Amino acid sequence: MRIAVSALMLAALPVMALAQPVAAQASAQTGMSLDRLVQDVIANNPERQYYQRQIETAGTERSAAGRWADPEAVVEFGQRQASDRTTDAALGEGTTYAVSVVQPIEFGGRIALRRAIADRQVELAQMGLRQFDATLAARARTLGYTLFAADEKAAVARTVAQRMRELSRVIVSRDPAGPAPRLEAASLQGGAISAERTAAIADADANSALYELNQLRGAPFAARIRIVRPDMGLPDLASGQALADRASANNFELKALRAQFEQQGLRVDLARKARVPILGVGPYYDRARSDIRETNYGVRLSTTIPLWNRQAGEVAVEQGRQAQANATLIEAERRIARDVFDQAAQYDAKRQALAKWDGASAQGFAGAADDADRNYRLGAIPLTTYMQMQQSYVEATNAVLDTRREALEALLRLRALNGGDALVR
Repeated sequence: MRIAVSALMLAALPVMALAQPVAAQASAQTGMSLDRLVQDVIANNPERQYYQRQIETAGTERSAAGRWADPEAVVEFGQRQASDRTTDAALGEGTTYAVSVVQPIEFGGRIALRRAIADRQVELAQMGLRQFDATLAARARTLGYTLFAADEKAAVARTVAQRMRELSRVIVSRDPAGPAPRLEAASLQGGAISAERTAAIADADANSALYELNQLRGAPFAARIRIVRPDMGLPDLASGQALADRASANNFELKALRAQFEQQGLRVDLARKARVPILGVGPYYDRARSDIRETNYGVRLSTTIPLWNRQAGEVAVEQGRQAQANATLIEAERRIARDVFDQAAQYDAKRQALAKWDGASAQGFAGAADDADRNYRLGAIPLTTYMQMQQSYVEATNAVLDTRREALEALLRLRALNGGDALVR
C-alpha cells in the first residue's frame, strides 16, 4: 500500500508542475465582471459612432426644415426701340435690363409639417441608439457568461483527464500479473481522451466568445480577459401577458414603427398642402434707354396656380406608404408578443429545471468525484464506479452551466424586447 501511494505521489508531480504555469497564466489575465464588461463594450464599440452620427444628422435636418425657401433672383436683359406712332419714325433705341428678388412664402402650415417630420426623424435616431445599446449589452452579457462557462467546463474536464492519466500510469507501473491492469489502464486513457476532447471543445467556445467580445469592445483579438463568477440568481418574472403588455409599450422597434407611422401621416398632410399656392414677393428694378431714360421699381408678387392637380398622385403614393406602415406595425406587434411568450416559456422551463437541482450540485459532484478518486486508489470501489462518477461530474457541470446560460439568454432577450428595462414583478 505504501508503495502504491508513493507511486501515485511521484506520478502527480509532473501534473502539478504543468498546472503551475497554467495557473500563473490565468491569474495574469484581466478579471472583469459582467457589468464592467458591458460598460466597456458600450463605451468602446466602434459601430456605436454611426448611431451618434445619425442623431447629429437628424438634428441638422430638423434645423433646416424650419427655414424658409431660398430667395429667387431674376435678371433680364434686352433691347428697346422707340418710334412715333403717327409717322412710324424711329425715335431711338437702346438697352434695357431688369432685376428682381422674390422670396417664396409658403402657407397652409407646410413649414410646421416639415419641422414635425424632422422631429420624428430625431426621435427615430435616438431610439435607434437606445435599441443598439440594449442589444449590445445583452450580447455582451451572453458572450461574457459563455466565456465564463466555457472556462469552467474546460477546467473540470482537464481535472478529470489528469486524474485518469495519472492513474493509468500508476497501474501500468505496478506491472502485476494478468490482463486486468492493462485493460483498466486502457479504459482510463480512453476516459481521459474523452475528457480532453470536452476541454478542447470548451476552449474553442471560449475563444469564439472572446474574439467576438474583443471585436465588440474594439480591443485586439489576442487580448485575454477572465470573467469573474457572475451572479447565478434568476429572478421571478410576471405572467406572459403582463410581459407582452410591457413590451408593447416599451419595445424600441414598436416605438420606432409608431413614430414612422405618425411621420407618414404628416407626409400625407404635407402632400395635400402642396395644392396651396406659394406666394412670391420681393422688389424689382427695371431700367430702359432709347430716346429717353426710363426707370421703374416696385414690388413684384407671384404665385402658383394649382390648376391641374398634379399633387393628387403624390397624395395617393403617401397614403399607400401610410397603409404599408400600418400593416408593418400590426405584424411587428404580433411577432413581438409571440417572441415574449416564447422566451418567457423557455426561461420558466430552464429556471424550473435548475430549481429541481440542488444549488450545490456542482460542488456535490466535485466532492463525489474526489471521493471516488481516493477510494479507487485505496481499492474500495471498482473501475466502473470510478469512471461513471468522473463522467457524471463532467456531464453534470456542463448541464448546469448550459441550462443557466440558456435561461440567461432568454432573460436578456426578454429584457431587450422590453426596451432594455429590468424585468420585475
